[in-house]
Amino acid sequence: MNIGCSLLRRVVNYGPVRRGSLYKRLVIPLSAFVLLASLGLAIWISMLQRRESLRRFEQTAITNAGFMGQLPLPRSIEMANRLSTILEVRVAFLREDGRIVHSSGEQWPSGIEKQLKDFSRNTTTATRIGSYEVATTPLVSSQDHLVLVREAEGGLTGIGIWILIPTLFLTAAFGGLVFILADRIVRPLTLLTGWLPNLKTNEEPENPIPAPLTARSDELGQLARSLKDTHQSLLREQKLRHQSERLATLGRIATSLAHEIRNPAAAIRMHADLIEPRIVTEGSESVNLIREEVERITDLVNQWLFVARAHPPERRPHDLVAMLEDVGRRQKSALTHAGTPLEIDAPGPVIVECDKLRIEQVLRNLIVNSSQATPEGGPIIAQVVVTAGVARLTIRDSGPGFTTEALARFGEPFFSEREGGMGIGLTLAREVIQAHDGLIEASNHAEGGALVSITLPLSS
Repeated sequence: MNIGCSLLRRVVNYGPVRRGSLYKRLVIPLSAFVLLASLGLAIWISMLQRRESLRRFEQTAITNAGFMGQLPLPRSIEMANRLSTILEVRVAFLREDGRIVHSSGEQWPSGIEKQLKDFSRNTTTATRIGSYEVATTPLVSSQDHLVLVREAEGGLTGIGIWILIPTLFLTAAFGGLVFILADRIVRPLTLLTGWLPNLKTNEEPENPIPAPLTARSDELGQLARSLKDTHQSLLREQKLRHQSERLATLGRIATSLAHEIRNPAAAIRMHADLIEPRIVTEGSESVNLIREEVERITDLVNQWLFVARAHPPERRPHDLVAMLEDVGRRQKSALTHAGTPLEIDAPGPVIVECDKLRIEQVLRNLIVNSSQATPEGGPIIAQVVVTAGVARLTIRDSGPGFTTEALARFGEPFFSEREGGMGIGLTLAREVIQAHDGLIEASNHAEGGALVSITLPLSS
């Protein structure tokens, strides 16, 4: 009973579903099979019981016939009456001349006398005639026969009834168990069938597969987990495909615009260099500003090209600390204006195998992002540590840190929480570092501020 209640509770946890034809295909045939098998068993046992009853009835006739054959007892109505009282059955004597002497005071069944005369005169017989059982046997040293007659037991009697009652009870119990087991199978299948259209959607389903179903350890649980994993894989593939399409579009735009932007930018810088000696000292700040803005335009074009052209990096030994200092020097005026000075903590030269132009672009993006993420100002701390054949660079700002969504979508193309941000800077950083067999991670520092960690292999 406790097992049944537990099964029912687990079934209810899945929620309501419509029962389909699979219920009928499971419950009805199995219950019918058990019922028919039970009835067949009861009928078979009853037949065996009836056959055994006739055999014992026949043996009773033989025993009494032997007793009468040993004693010179008359074959009279009085003797038939006495035997009838003792044996509690109708008693008759079939005489040699065909006459029948039967016990008095009882109505003799009609039709039996005629059939008695057709019985074999030399054998003992026990059979059923209509609703009566009749046993005949020849008397010893005589041509007369002893005849015993009793009412036949109707239908399932005796042990047959005792077999039928528990089998019917067991049939009902088994039917209930089959229903529960069928429900355990059909209900999850119905839920999964109703959930399958979600495989065609591009979003998380509003009604996910119930946790009790995915937690099952049987084949249905494996199927549910497989469908869930398949759907997640499809969502990831669709997301990657959309990103690839957007990157391909960006690549075509970047390739088309790179030539058109680089040539005017180079011309602007060249003319800035040409006019610088001719202007007064007060105008040199404007020339420097022109150079910085041209450099920003060039860096932006480079970012587009780095993302659009996934060529292997050209690795050569370079000093990571020197590259960091060089980027800090070029960004010094912007960092000073924002109140976010760069502080470098490094043991000395750290040589790594890298593509200098791409790694510098990554460093610039991370430093600019740190400065923009600290609107109230504060230092940007860059620390380089060498351990176990790798160089580990951490850049920490003094801002509010990453949001939960930003950490979850770190490096995702075109995702940016900054107004006006394109969302390709961190994507570029991730692609470049991974192309260098390195690792980039994002987190929030325990004391506050965002923390980005880069690991690159040292030059051998």
